[in-house]
Amino acid sequence: MSAPLDSRQLKAFVSLARTGSFTATAKELFLTHSAISHSMKALENDAGCRLLIKMGKKVTLSEAGEALLSHAERILREMTQARGALQHLNRWGVQRLRLATGSSLCQEFLPRALATLKKELPRLLIKIHIPGSLEMLDLLERNQVDVLLGEAPATGSGRVEFTPLFEDRFYIVVNSAHPWAASGHAPRDQVTKEPCILPAATHPSRQLVDDHFAEEDLALNTVLEVNSVAAIRAFVAQGLGMTVLPRWTVQRDLAAGYLVALPIGRRHLSQQWGLVHWGGRPLDHVQSVLVKSCRASVAAFLANHTDEQSPRPGSTDAVTGAALSLSGASLPRTEG
Repeated sequence: MSAPLDSRQLKAFVSLARTGSFTATAKELFLTHSAISHSMKALENDAGCRLLIKMGKKVTLSEAGEALLSHAERILREMTQARGALQHLNRWGVQRLRLATGSSLCQEFLPRALATLKKELPRLLIKIHIPGSLEMLDLLERNQVDVLLGEAPATGSGRVEFTPLFEDRFYIVVNSAHPWAASGHAPRDQVTKEPCILPAATHPSRQLVDDHFAEEDLALNTVLEVNSVAAIRAFVAQGLGMTVLPRWTVQRDLAAGYLVALPIGRRHLSQQWGLVHWGGRPLDHVQSVLVKSCRASVAAFLANHTDEQSPRPGSTDAVTGAALSLSGASLPRTEG
């Protein structure tokens, strides 16, 4: 069976399996008894095996027919769903946005941004994928999503372009009971000894962190890797180790007093987040509205957390409150 099965034959086959009657199936599909009979013979020839067993006027399925039935029902169901999706998109005024993003961005910034987006484009159909960081670019390349909301891609990423939305600094994060929390800083000679919980080595943020500490002649003592910021926050809150994360990802835990953010060292480390899309294609109207909506969401986040971002007593980081900012152009990853 190298060629695809005929959908009309599959429809007749599923109907026949349900009714057990050529006559009933013919009436249901508005065809003749002969047409259904010829269609089933053609399907069996195509399949290369017997699918139906005639018992008088009753028709039952062979073992091969039983095996085909579940596949046929699923194929017809998906074809119906595909037709419905196309009809929905073809209605006047309906547009589509397929977006891939990380879980933290989805939880923190997207709800407010999408609420604004839907006010301007009420008939917009939105589909959100939350895959791993490495999978997101693959989804874009396979045309399964329109844009990505995530970290700025590495230089030389080829055919994609990046529209920045905001940038933020990384901090060493410990639980509130940690000895460093009281002093407001992480001693350089102790940073490499402290157990550290980080994303996997392939994660874009992890690569930035590793490179930064390597330039400082420091090697973090990584004891646990997990590609979930929520899990990392929980592990650090339980005292399993420190982590290095952008401040916005732990802001709510900082405000609640579970975690404490400390300066990363002598130099700041920053990262940008924004929309990744195909190069050479200007953002369409929906994507342009998404950019505006996301920037408004970041601005609201800044307004809500300005007081919470004030430097801790004893902290040597005098600009903590301004670390997270709206971004309109590419900025360096590290600052002196």
